[in-house]
Amino acid sequence: MKFIIKIIVYPFAFLFGILKFLVTNKTSKISYIAFRFLFVLTNGRINDFISNIISFIIPKYKISNANGVLGNLSEKDINTIVSDIELNGYHLFEKKLEQDYINDVYDFASKTKVSYLDFNQKNINYSTDKVIFDENSNLSPRFEFSNQELFCNNTVKKLIFDRSLFAVANSYLKTKPILDLAVMWWSIPFDSKAENKAAQMFHFDMDRFKFIKFFFYINDVGTENGPHCYVRSSHKRLPREILEDKRIRDTEINKFYDQKDILELVGGKGSIIAVDTRGLHKGKPLRKGKRLLFQLEFTNSLFGAPYSVIDSNDLGDEFKKLKFSYKRAFQLIE
Repeated sequence: MKFIIKIIVYPFAFLFGILKFLVTNKTSKISYIAFRFLFVLTNGRINDFISNIISFIIPKYKISNANGVLGNLSEKDINTIVSDIELNGYHLFEKKLEQDYINDVYDFASKTKVSYLDFNQKNINYSTDKVIFDENSNLSPRFEFSNQELFCNNTVKKLIFDRSLFAVANSYLKTKPILDLAVMWWSIPFDSKAENKAAQMFHFDMDRFKFIKFFFYINDVGTENGPHCYVRSSHKRLPREILEDKRIRDTEINKFYDQKDILELVGGKGSIIAVDTRGLHKGKPLRKGKRLLFQLEFTNSLFGAPYSVIDSNDLGDEFKKLKFSYKRAFQLIE
């Protein structure tokens, strides 16, 4: 009975939410819940349909300069990268972050106080108090920096405004992309109760209609210290048997996917991965060591989950110019 009520009510809640969003640029909670329900109900077809509309109404930027941390990308290079993501759901770049970038971000993360995943709170919530990260701590499996905290670091600003990353996002999303998230977190070994809340069980992300994430390994990541795990091509359609908005155990994944398609994306420090996390993925629970991961996300619309605005005091002339040139892309940086 509840399911029938949802089928009747949620499409209207979703459509009303879209209309409200077009006026206010905000999404109501019920509209967001309805959106996630419809994603499951249609196996992602509602997202594909609306993304096509967005691409038609708001064509992608014409970018002449795609030089950045991924190299000086030609249009052919970008098309090759995007084709790989469209086929497999991810792309592991040959190019890595320069050592200066790695050192600066690692130093920042080691010396800046950070919030931690708090198991004393319901759902997924982070502590109000902050601590200096200690890999020998038994406090939490995950210590996370916010958008605003990260924006204090100049290397992070360079990555946020990087032309090569932006060009890939622009082409993959097929519309003027919006930077909606910059986040970084430490992960350490913990007991089994960390699996769900710390995103260490397979799941799909569904905060927006369409999005692309760039992951940066700031330290070496092997099979023992938490590689990003991804089910190849699962960003397209999911088997009905596991098409639910929940965390999924490995045993269930193994029933429906060949082992060769369940990947551990290991890499040395500085490794860069582009991932469509609409596909099934998880962070593998750490057995030893630590992992520091920085992430950027670009999307085709801000409809969906709540988002935060970054207050920028000093962008510098180059970043100000980029923000002015790509107003839609960097609208959350004020």
